[in-house]
Amino acid sequence: MPHLDRRSFTALTGLAALGGALGGSFGVNARRASATTATDPPAAPAPSRALRFAHFTDIHITPEHRAFDGTATALATVQAAGAEMILTGGDLVMDSFATKRAAVDAEWALFHKVFAEHCKVPVEHCFGNHDIFGWCKSKAGLDGTEPDYGYARAMSETKLASRWRSFDRNGWHFIVLSSVERDPHDECGYLAQINPEQRAWLEKDLAANPLPTVVVSHIPIVTVTPSIRGESSVKDQQTVISGGLVHLDAADIHKMFRKSGRVKLVLSGHTHLIDRCTADGITYACSGAVCGGWWKKNATYCDPCYALIDLKTDGSFDYEVRPTGWTIA
Repeated sequence: MPHLDRRSFTALTGLAALGGALGGSFGVNARRASATTATDPPAAPAPSRALRFAHFTDIHITPEHRAFDGTATALATVQAAGAEMILTGGDLVMDSFATKRAAVDAEWALFHKVFAEHCKVPVEHCFGNHDIFGWCKSKAGLDGTEPDYGYARAMSETKLASRWRSFDRNGWHFIVLSSVERDPHDECGYLAQINPEQRAWLEKDLAANPLPTVVVSHIPIVTVTPSIRGESSVKDQQTVISGGLVHLDAADIHKMFRKSGRVKLVLSGHTHLIDRCTADGITYACSGAVCGGWWKKNATYCDPCYALIDLKTDGSFDYEVRPTGWTIA
């Protein structure tokens, strides 16, 4: 994958920068080796691995562009790497937001088929903006009264009772956020934030949780990628970034994470780019996209990739972005 390194970015926006090149590993407890002497106490044993899982974000399954074969290859690669669980990052289908029902039906059918035939490990889902059915009613041909309108369709397809939730696995806590809300000023727009109900739930969940924690949000809470890709602008000597590209409530959410003292890693997708940054001991990581640039050659976005994460028994982790093995023609 010759192009991904030059499109992998390291956050330098007042946060401690950490490596972001494809194929490079990242351990939160990594330290520079130092010389030892015979009088030094024996080194503590390395922490054992509690769970290896894959962050598998922005699949954008579609009948076009051989997306089925690309996803099947990615699933095979993830499982060959020893992943015991897959955590998706949203945008499971190409588009449900502004697309007619027949096309959405075909995308979900293909999504279920590829996972049924090629995935043998447990999967936990997160939703993205493209998974919301018909919010852009004028383009989707809906009126908003349909029983599967909005998030209801994705929840039904994935058999989930809530669009945000948490669960425990192998001594770690996982929080799945729902980061896409309506833009009240734009029928076909959306904003990245958690609503008051979800915020109250998150505060309670963090307060009650004693375990080291991984959070997944489709839209990044913290990222440098919009500025690097030229999707920010300058207005009145201020940098302006769309509220659909990064969380509007990032400062409040980070404060909640910091207060909990348990959040170690926050995963996201959405931008189809890779970055990592750490603040107050919390690492924020964008894991690229399984589909790369929507299953087409696109120099602006990453090549098809996923993140492989090893969670350790001592609350540390290793994070590595890897190619899916699929080459876009």
